[in-house]
Amino acid sequence: MEKREYKNGLASKKRISVAYLSLCKQKRKFSVCDVVNEAKVNRGTFYLHFKNLDEVKNYLAEYLSQNLKALEGDFRMTDLSKTPEAMLSKLNKIIMADLDFFKQIVCLENNPFMKQIERAISVSISNNFEVMKYITNLENFKIVVKLIVSGSLSVYTDWLKGLISCTIDELASFVAQLIRGGLKEVIRYAN
Repeated sequence: MEKREYKNGLASKKRISVAYLSLCKQKRKFSVCDVVNEAKVNRGTFYLHFKNLDEVKNYLAEYLSQNLKALEGDFRMTDLSKTPEAMLSKLNKIIMADLDFFKQIVCLENNPFMKQIERAISVSISNNFEVMKYITNLENFKIVVKLIVSGSLSVYTDWLKGLISCTIDELASFVAQLIRGGLKEVIRYAN
């Protein structure tokens, strides 16, 4: 019985989160009552998981942060510049494991979550010191990292919105080619 209750708890927490995101897209102020109506749960269920709407927003930010940490090891620049497919494959698995959630997240206006993702990935790549000895021009490297991160996130966002019609694996393959090409111009490895 304990496992079932746990699954029900996760399901209701997820429904509340998705309802919160759905209401955010409507660009209006909303209340706990609006969220529980949208999620089709009662207020008691909401308060079992969250104290207020800010906690829902914080929960969503933490959920994204945990997914970023799962990718963190793949942002070792030497590997990323040579075989970006590994990192993109892991990203694809994360997205596909919770596709509806990510579709909701990317549709928010002035999306603080996407900005958080972009900043975290950029910092992780830029702070990778093992690659610094191979960088041919630091300023160009920073520009390329910015273009790769923001461009890749933009392309994935458009795919999640249904604006790009290909499979997620085809998308990753093309993005990998672009990453490899962009980094090739600013990183030179000794043969």
